[in-house]
Amino acid sequence: MTAGGCALGGTSDAMTRVSSGYSYVALAIGHDLAVHRSPGGPVMTHLSNPNSFNDPLVLLATARAGDWIKVMLPIRPNGATGYVPANAVQLRWTPWKVEVDLSAHRLVLYDAGKATFHTPVAVGASATPTPRGTFYITTLLRQPDPNGAYGPYAFGLSGYSPVLKHFAGGPGEIGLHGTDEPWSIGHSETHGCIRVGNHVITMLAAQLPLGTPVVVHA
Repeated sequence: MTAGGCALGGTSDAMTRVSSGYSYVALAIGHDLAVHRSPGGPVMTHLSNPNSFNDPLVLLATARAGDWIKVMLPIRPNGATGYVPANAVQLRWTPWKVEVDLSAHRLVLYDAGKATFHTPVAVGASATPTPRGTFYITTLLRQPDPNGAYGPYAFGLSGYSPVLKHFAGGPGEIGLHGTDEPWSIGHSETHGCIRVGNHVITMLAAQLPLGTPVVVHA
């Protein structure tokens, strides 16, 4: 799955021409993307394209400074940002946004700023909470067993568990996925991931592109 929306030009006002109901996604062009601490500043990290799940490297773009794009990074700590050269990415936009209310155990899907769907969710238990903040979809994994623990699909998100540095062979990355425990939905029982019904994750997998923002709040 690739980032959705229309490709945008490289003019300095490109990030101001789309209404507030849309978000910008930066799709890496090359195999290695150098991320700088500031426009033209020292390199803070390198990101591989494709990513570790063999999906295209996409980053949620938040601002533009001349020939530099400020992006959110899929690394620890949560909320980390950096700058990439505008000529190293292709800017696209997406109308989709996912909002998760931890207290209400509720997910709301927005299309161009309008709520179009809502569903109950399971979220992190008190000892393994789901982190709050703005994240985005980094990968989509079709599960080998649609009736397994993650349901038919699992989205990987750019956020990480605040307490688990390693989980199930991975670095503690937060996911949005289906479940084989539908009775857990509506409760705080997960290791930090967000669970939805299998019919819901199937619908979301067909609609949401990589880079879709996922906002988690209390």
